[in-house]
Amino acid sequence: MRKLVLTSLTAVALAGSAFAFNAFAAGDAPDEPRKQGMEDRGFMLDAKLAGMKAALKLTPDQEKLWGPFELAVRDAAKARRDAMHERRERMSDDERPSPIERLNELSDHLAKASSELKLVTDAAKPLYDGLDETQKRHFGPLLMTLRPQRGEHHHGDGDAQ
Repeated sequence: MRKLVLTSLTAVALAGSAFAFNAFAAGDAPDEPRKQGMEDRGFMLDAKLAGMKAALKLTPDQEKLWGPFELAVRDAAKARRDAMHERRERMSDDERPSPIERLNELSDHLAKASSELKLVTDAAKPLYDGLDETQKRHFGPLLMTLRPQRGEHHHGDGDAQ
């Protein structure tokens, strides 16, 4: 148990220190906030997935189930980035959408998000079912670290992780 906590804290500390370094270094390059933001989000997703995998201490049989789960998480993150990019491009037009158009966009966004979440859930189920009780207890909190944090949707380029 102690090793799990130390491994998790180390992964979080490394990810946080690297993120802080990137944020500090980005202060010298104000012309590239959008590109930097996308790279940071990709970097952070990589760090979070690696930290989760390390903290779970998967057996060789469990490792086989990790790949589909990780791919589903990455695909969902990419879909979020693509959707935010499309929305930003639509909003760059001078014309503001009507309230009905905005509701329609929100409905479409929620439907896509629901589909993406279902794909992640379907990929996570075999992995979760193959975990021992200790791993299952840690899986939920670790999974929550993969969610975009509040406000991530609106930083720099508007992309989520």
